Amino acid sequence: MAGENALRDLTVDGLQQAYSTGTTTPTQICLDLHRKISESENIFIDIPSVESIVRRCEEIESFPQEQRGVLYGVPFAVKDNIDVAGYPTTAACPSFSYQASRGAKVVEAVLREGAVYMGKVNLDQFACGLVGTRSPYGFPPNKYHRGLVPGGSSSGSAVAVAAGLCSFAFGTDTAGSGRVPAGLNGIVGIKPSVGLCSTMGVVPACRSLDCPSVFALNVQDGRKVLKLIENNDPYDSSWRPRIKGSKEKMLGDGGFSFAVLETRFLRFDGPGGDHVKQCMMSCYEDAAKKLEKIGGRRVDIDFSPFEKIASLLYEGAFVAERYQGIRAFLEKEEQPKGSVKDISGDNRMLLITRKIIDNTRQYSSADVFGSMEQLDRIKALARKELDRIDVLLVPTAAYHYTIKEILEQEEQGIGSLNANLGRFTNFVNFLGMCGISVPSGRFKCNLNDRIRTEDGDGSDATIPFGITLLGKPWEDDFVGDIATKFTGF
Repeated sequence: MAGENALRDLTVDGLQQAYSTGTTTPTQICLDLHRKISESENIFIDIPSVESIVRRCEEIESFPQEQRGVLYGVPFAVKDNIDVAGYPTTAACPSFSYQASRGAKVVEAVLREGAVYMGKVNLDQFACGLVGTRSPYGFPPNKYHRGLVPGGSSSGSAVAVAAGLCSFAFGTDTAGSGRVPAGLNGIVGIKPSVGLCSTMGVVPACRSLDCPSVFALNVQDGRKVLKLIENNDPYDSSWRPRIKGSKEKMLGDGGFSFAVLETRFLRFDGPGGDHVKQCMMSCYEDAAKKLEKIGGRRVDIDFSPFEKIASLLYEGAFVAERYQGIRAFLEKEEQPKGSVKDISGDNRMLLITRKIIDNTRQYSSADVFGSMEQLDRIKALARKELDRIDVLLVPTAAYHYTIKEILEQEEQGIGSLNANLGRFTNFVNFLGMCGISVPSGRFKCNLNDRIRTEDGDGSDATIPFGITLLGKPWEDDFVGDIATKFTGF
């Protein structure tokens, strides 16, 4: 059909060129994608009707050339904890589902620029997880091998982009959900500075840490979308003022400094044995060398404060914010003052989800303030290290687990493998930092002893490796410039 060749390039620039030359139209592109989405497995939770897709495409096609937005005819997907007007939001919990009367600010922003909404995508329930297997709607298949976890919680967002079902997708990021799935599927994931983009219309995970995130096929597309969704409304409750005295850095001829982690902090140990460990070590070192080639200068820092901060998110009283985010759903009746509900038997949620959130009952309000004080002390140490560098180079994910390995553990209510995945991500939002995950190498390994029979042959599996460039708060453009140069080298 017309437009089939154009589907090979779903980048924003590729689509705009195809549209401008008359090679294809938004209607042709989006209808073909709609068919493919309908045939896809466990990626989408809800999709618009064919009639609504046609109606939207005909609407934007009727605009004069000069009135067409920068995302004219660009198809996108939305993580199903983000509202789209007229469509249900489930947060991967059917009992929680509600019809959104208005769209999230980030969604409305791209619609104004001519983008075409293609559907809601799967996620770890209530955005609790980094694995992509915590959903009653099934597991989105990892692009590289269906036996590998797709990463979460924005599993469907990453897989939809990686599978060529849309040009970009919105996810969210509280502890790494906008980065880990990107790294595990070989695409780009952009996590803005906390407060740069509005969370109005987003189901809270941890409201003080939540960020909308962008998954894209390349850094340029992701940055283009990010620029459109920046929040400049000081009356938005999720808006944050820029740090006093902060100014946007420019990537000039003088280069930049970056930190690499000592081997003792990398710890690529896991069921894949020494082969996977050495491959991941090699990919990380190759990324560091590539940064040097584009003007970077290595600097050693002490990563231990960042590790300590990362552990606070799930091992301390901060888990109470997850309870608060969906408290109205959890508590159908009023609780005694100063107490929270025992949700250990709430079968509306998956076992692992409710076990995480139910940990709230272990802590008092005094514990919350105690954790805040502890965090402030460690953050001071982390800021001291950050002041010595421009960017921090970390692996996006700490390991590549299989679905079998995760399920065997989580069916018992244990989540230590999931926690390990976040060793290089959990601390970031506590510090308000920005980050971009980009692909940085691949390697081969044998998965046959680690996957389920139904996952097929894993004897010669390709494993993607992703790195994340982390910057200080409000230095999104600076980090974006480095990421653009890194991926273009």
